[in-house]
Amino acid sequence: MKVLGIESTAHTFGVGVVEDGKIVLNNRDMYRPACGGILPREAAEHHANVAWKLIPEGSVDYVAYSAGPGLGPCLKIGTLVARYLAIKMNVPMVPVNHAIAHIEVGMLEGQGDPVVVYTSGGNTMVLANRNGWKVFGETLDIALGNALDKLARKMGLPHPGGPKLEALASRGNKLLKMPYVVKGMDLSYSGILTHSMKLLEKESRENVAYSFQEHAFAMLVEVAERALAHTGKEELLLVGGVAQNSRLREMFRTMCEDRGAEFRVAPPEVAGDNGAMIAYSGYLRALQGKTISPQEARYFQKLRVTDEPLEKLKK
Repeated sequence: MKVLGIESTAHTFGVGVVEDGKIVLNNRDMYRPACGGILPREAAEHHANVAWKLIPEGSVDYVAYSAGPGLGPCLKIGTLVARYLAIKMNVPMVPVNHAIAHIEVGMLEGQGDPVVVYTSGGNTMVLANRNGWKVFGETLDIALGNALDKLARKMGLPHPGGPKLEALASRGNKLLKMPYVVKGMDLSYSGILTHSMKLLEKESRENVAYSFQEHAFAMLVEVAERALAHTGKEELLLVGGVAQNSRLREMFRTMCEDRGAEFRVAPPEVAGDNGAMIAYSGYLRALQGKTISPQEARYFQKLRVTDEPLEKLKK
């Protein structure tokens, strides 16, 4: 079985192909704004311009696409491209939940029963499978990746700012006092972000970046450790674009070692948004017969990790 996947939820347009459960293609191109953050209409225009350069020749058995959550104009382009390809090849489509795709591709090389930490530009949550994915804790305001990018922009760093901020943080040597907001199993990043921006008036960028990472990451690790204790699970999986941050991985690895839990992280090539994860999720659903006709394809800007796109499409 061969499945082509289209990813277009935010800044990345990705095309992946999975054949018999194995990733055989993972092309992508990222929209990079001249300044500031993502402008949805500009990103959508970017996706429309690069799509046909990334799509391979040949036929497939199914076309999977990101049905949400994401930015409306970007999702629209991905849905239209996927629908066109499915009609052209006369094959069914598979709607995929973007968040679930991150989790499933992260589990590709070692199926288990982990607590999952999914953190990216648009999402930050701690989950576990309890007859379906359940959210144990999440951000109450902005996602961790978004906070990292916003702080980077304040420092004059280009988008995506996370990797540049990580480089700055590696040169910091002074831990500054910052808000630490964990409310039960949830957390908040808006206060620490505002505080960090104000600190830039009197502290170095390196020390602000270092201190922000240490506090923000510790908050997420704390919530994840509580989830491990509550569920009794013995492994943790880190997925999403922010999973590429080496300091975050180090903090999670240390926590897991202290608890005697196994720590795994999504491989770098599938950690950020990509088409291969959509193709893989589509492959798993195609095996279960969870397909639609091209005429039924729609997208949803707001889609919870617990939502099944197919069920929403049938309503």
